[in-house]
Formats: sequence, C-alpha cells, structure tokens
Amino acid sequence: MANQYFQQAREAVEAANQAVQNTTTPLEQAETVDKIKRAKQAISQAYADSSIAEREQLMELQRSFYEFTDEFMNESF
Repeated sequence: MANQYFQQAREAVEAANQAVQNTTTPLEQAETVDKIKRAKQAISQAYADSSIAEREQLMELQRSFYEFTDEFMNESF
C-alpha cells in the first residue's frame, strides 16, 4: 500500500515549486511562503511514517526543495 503522506509531501513540494516560479505580486508572494511552509511540514510528517527507501527519497526531495526555495525565502523578508 502506498504511503499517503509520502505522496502528499511530493504534491506539496511540486505546488510550492510551481508557486515560486510564478510569483509576481506581493499577494502571490505571501501565498507562496505559505505553500513552502506547508510543503516543509508535509515532508516532516511523511518522514515519520516512511520506509527506509522512502526516507532516502524524502531526504533528496527535501534537499533539492530547500535549495530551490531558500533563495526565494531570503528575498521575501
């Protein structure tokens, strides 16, 4: 059976990444920050309920996600 939290984390990261790429207004910026925070929470939640293989994938997903979003977050504040 597939790990629901793992899938939700992947979807949340994808939504946040798309939002980062498409943000142009201050309102969109606030919404994007919220999506980034939700994605980080989803990754943490998924990690607790994951197999070893899924944890490895989550760590890679988290690493690439943080690299992608750190610049945006630093510019937002």
